[in-house]
Amino acid sequence: MVDRSDCPAFHAAVEFIGRRWNGVIIDVLLSRSRRFSELRAAITDITPAMLSARLKELEAAGLVHRDVSGDRPIEVSYSLTDTGRQLSAVLDAVAVWSLAWSSESGEERRWNSASIPSAS
Repeated sequence: MVDRSDCPAFHAAVEFIGRRWNGVIIDVLLSRSRRFSELRAAITDITPAMLSARLKELEAAGLVHRDVSGDRPIEVSYSLTDTGRQLSAVLDAVAVWSLAWSSESGEERRWNSASIPSAS
């Protein structure tokens, strides 16, 4: 096992992926590229401003690629870069862990946005 106790890169990565909405956006983009409106439809609780901000952060971090095509109307789509796609195994592991964690007490935890600590 890797010693993560004093690894700034590990801490930065965990904070970045755990930042509110980032994991969900990456998860949605794992299946295919999406236009902004498709992302909004898939992630119903996110505001357009927050989605735009998170997409810019993910693009700046090299996890998301923004593709602008077409003449009129301009079409913008978002997809994961190779680096972003590498997070698939990480999200799969978090999903497995979350199911075990949520059923520890024999009943599923009921989460809503008000009960999850903010990471913004």
